[in-house]
Amino acid sequence: MQNIPPQVQAMLGQLESYQQQLQLVIQQKQKVQLELTEAKKALEEIEKVDDGTTIYKTVGTLIVKTEKAKAVEELKEKVETLEVRLNALERQEKKLNEKLKELTAQIQSALRPTAG
Repeated sequence: MQNIPPQVQAMLGQLESYQQQLQLVIQQKQKVQLELTEAKKALEEIEKVDDGTTIYKTVGTLIVKTEKAKAVEELKEKVETLEVRLNALERQEKKLNEKLKELTAQIQSALRPTAG
């Protein structure tokens, strides 16, 4: 690290920061994908039951009775919200990957011995 110019050391620090941000975004994305899959499955199952069927939902540590129409509406809203969040995380992941690629190229260029 001693022969590496300070400018390149700074770029390496930035590269590490982008990598950490990317890891966090990927973890968040996986969590949202899991929640989305669960919400879609729940919606699919609830739509199969008859309208008069008693339905329960969890609210914190409680389980409460609800109407099918209300439960379907809430699940649809949840799916929509999760899809928006997932799209935002995917855009963020793409931008970070582009920044990483660009910065890696700059570092490699800076470390290449100059012809001459």
